[in-house]
Amino acid sequence: MIDNNMNDYNKLKESGNSAFKQGDYETALDFYTKALKVTAEESHERATCLKNRAAVYLKQNQNDKVIEDCSKSLEIVPDDPKALFRRCQAYEAIGKFEEAYTDAKHIHRVEPTNKAIQPVLSRLFAIVTKRMQENEQLQNKVHNMFKYVFDTSAPMDKRVTAVNNLVVLAREMSGAEMLLKSGVAKQINTLLKCETNEEIYLGEEDFVFVFYHL
Repeated sequence: MIDNNMNDYNKLKESGNSAFKQGDYETALDFYTKALKVTAEESHERATCLKNRAAVYLKQNQNDKVIEDCSKSLEIVPDDPKALFRRCQAYEAIGKFEEAYTDAKHIHRVEPTNKAIQPVLSRLFAIVTKRMQENEQLQNKVHNMFKYVFDTSAPMDKRVTAVNNLVVLAREMSGAEMLLKSGVAKQINTLLKCETNEEIYLGEEDFVFVFYHL
């Protein structure tokens, strides 16, 4: 960065910092954005400015922008604890707990004596562990549903129940994501062509409609 740009950068950054401390986030955002325009690509100044702007976005609950700016900052300085922590907070705010936990663990590796990350790490560990257990239970449920839905020799009442449960599952976000990965919609579309039981046919048709209109 040439001297003039460095002077401009320092002035703009300090003005941004001052506005941020005063709670004037729009002004801080403006200064940090202007400061970014005079920084060199891949420079530490750019990384600093990006994580500072992310702090503003965090105050404004613009979590996607926090993640974007922190990720860019971390491409330049991969172990920056502030950028990692802000991205961790944003991930947690939008329900991306596994990603938040990954960032929290990264901070702990970089700064093992950092007391602020300990409660965050404990909280996220509990959430992620619970989600893993729920996901495993859900996988078992889906497996059993598939077993009955696609087995035309299975008892009719169990097939009907399984199809209805798939419809309910498709309406839930976590269930829909798992069903999407499993490719079950395509399989049921194929099954519709040869299904002979009207009640099951209607259930399968309902599932396909719900699944593709989420």
